[in-house]
This record gives sequence, structure tokens and C-alpha cells, in this order.
Amino acid sequence: MSLFRFELRKLLLNKKTLFLLICLLILYSVVGLTSTMFLIGGNDSYRAYEEAATDWEGTFDSEKAAEAEKIYKEVSARYGTDARMIARSVKDQPEIILAVNYHAYAERVDEYWIGTPPESTDEPYGIALLQDKIAELERRGQRNSLEYREFSASLQRLEELGEPQFANTLLWENLFNNWGEHMMQFLLFVPLTFVIAPVFAMERSCGMDNLILSSRNGRRKIVTAKLLSVLVASTVVVMLYLTATFIFGFLPHGSFHGWDAAIQSIPTYAQSMFQFKVWQLAAIGAAWLIFTGAVYSLIICFISSRMKSRIGTAGVSLAVLFVNVALAAMGDTVTQRLGALVDFGLANVTMIKEVFGGYKAFNVFGMSVGYPVMAIFILGIFAILAVWGIYRGQKNRTV
Repeated sequence: MSLFRFELRKLLLNKKTLFLLICLLILYSVVGLTSTMFLIGGNDSYRAYEEAATDWEGTFDSEKAAEAEKIYKEVSARYGTDARMIARSVKDQPEIILAVNYHAYAERVDEYWIGTPPESTDEPYGIALLQDKIAELERRGQRNSLEYREFSASLQRLEELGEPQFANTLLWENLFNNWGEHMMQFLLFVPLTFVIAPVFAMERSCGMDNLILSSRNGRRKIVTAKLLSVLVASTVVVMLYLTATFIFGFLPHGSFHGWDAAIQSIPTYAQSMFQFKVWQLAAIGAAWLIFTGAVYSLIICFISSRMKSRIGTAGVSLAVLFVNVALAAMGDTVTQRLGALVDFGLANVTMIKEVFGGYKAFNVFGMSVGYPVMAIFILGIFAILAVWGIYRGQKNRTV
């Protein structure tokens, strides 16, 4: 335990790292605060929106949809069709924001019943679309095919979920944007890289590792203490990000309204097949970021054990991250060809909107396995290989 505390102090509780954590706390607080302020105006605007939205919450209302569509057409002619741009342009007019949000909700209801467009690259979604695909497979006599089972299971889940309902979830939309967009990977994983990089590389750069490895503590105990300190440091940095963005995202709202709504009421998760409430997704999202941050930290740790400088470690680690982000940002044609390489790359697998925002399944020995289960399995393999490589590399080194 004393060895672990020593390694933790050396990695996390030194002056440079503590200064970095303070700077990160300020940065994350500003991100949480400003992202909410850009979404809607001040407290008075949000209160007005919340009061108006209360009367609009619930199941689909065709009269309200017609009223919202009329307002949306007038506003979109002036500010464009992007909902977030409209919201930022009229953030001090909550009644217009409400109409725009309800119009988007009406489109999601149509999508639920009719289905996604034929040209969509997403997984088939929608009651009518799935029924048509199932009927087509039945005509071909493919009732026992994997595709037939997947479509039938998706249709059953959609019917169990029921038609989406409208809810005031502005706070949670903003929170999940901070936790589930590519910007999160730069705000969280880039600083994490510089925190973890010195764990082995700093000692190798000055030759101190030869003395440490020959000490009475032995290599295995030292490496174990370093790995535990890496996991603790990773968790601290991720928790700092989660806590700061949540608290300072909440302050302008001053309300947890919408916490018990179904996640399908949030636009990004409208096509999700998971029966989660908003608060449950927030808890799962936080746990997912901690888990993926730990796996990425172990990968950095492995790179550090092979490098002779922390700058080199940081450079290679960031190159791995940026290559994954670049692959995920390419067009649909490229990402479809790369397939699992993109699905289980750091860019997509670390984002809760990619893992839980829809329903993607993989064929594993004739069984349909959901994306979250496969992601945990693949990331677990990465973590095990990284740890094994670290122990193996240190064991084979000459003292």
C-alpha cells in the first residue's frame, strides 16, 4: 500500500499535475456553464420555457404540431433549418424555441411510425419500415435468417417502447452533448494523456528504472502499484470532467426537470432501443466514460512502458486518438467499409450516443450481440493485452 501511495503521489499529487487539475476544473466549469448559456438565454428565459413546456409535455398533439410547424417555417426561413442554430439565434424567445423543439419532436413521431428514409445509412428504424422488411423476408422464405430475427426483435422493442413523448429535457440534452460529442475526447482524453504519460517514461528517460526494478520491492509489485495509480488518476480526471460539466451545466437551469422522462424524448436518443430513463442514462454515461477512460489510460501506460520520454509517449498516444477520431469523422462510405475498426475505435466506442443512441447488433457465431456488450468485450481485451504487455515487457528487461 505504501508503494501504491508513493506511485500515486508521483503521478497525480505533484505540483505540476495539481496545477493542471485546477486549470482543468476551471475549463470544465466554463464548458458546462457556457454550453448551457448558448442553448437558451438567462434564468428568466429558462423559467418561461419550463412553464410553457409543461403544457406541451406528453403524447403527440396534432394541433400543437400544426402550430409548431407554422412557427418553424417562419423562423427557418430567416435562420436556416438547423435546430441548434435557431435556438442560439432566438435564445431569449423561449416560445419560439419550444415551437422548434416540438416540430422536431413531431418529425420523430413520424419517423417512429413510418421509418427512416430508404437512403439512410442507419440501422432500419420505424414500425412500418420494419414490418415491410419482415414481410419481404417472409415472402423469400427466410424466417430462420439472422436478419429476420434482428428485425423481429427490433419491431418488438419499438412496440414495447411505444410512441415517443415530448418532455422538457433541455438540461439533459446539454449534458449529454458535453458527454457524448467528439469535443469531449479533446477536452477529456488529451489532458488525460499528459497526466498518464510519465508513469514509466519519466524513469526510463533518466535511467532510474534500472535501479527501481532491482530494488527489494521487485518488478511485479512496482508495476502493480503503477497500474493502480494510473487507474486512480484516470478516474479522478474523468470524475472532474463529469462533476464540473454537470454542476455548472445545472446552475443556469436550477431544475432537474425531465430527469424521469424516457431517453427517446431527447433528440439524440430518439432511435434508441433501450428502456432507460434520463437519469439512468446519465448514470450509465458517467460509468461508461470512467470505464473507457481507464482502458485508454492503460493503453497510454503500455506506450509509456515502451518509450524513453513522456513527450514521445504523449505524441504516440495522441496520434492513436486522433487517427481514430479522423476515421470516425470520414464519410459514410469510408466508415461502412472500415466497419468494426470504426465501431470499436476510441472515437466511437467512448461516446455514449454511439453505443446507446440506437441499436446496433453484431453477428457472433450466429448469435446477435448488442453493441454495448461487444464494446465491453473488445475494450476488456484491449485492457488485458495492455496490462499483459506491460508486465511482460518489464519482466524481460535486463537490469
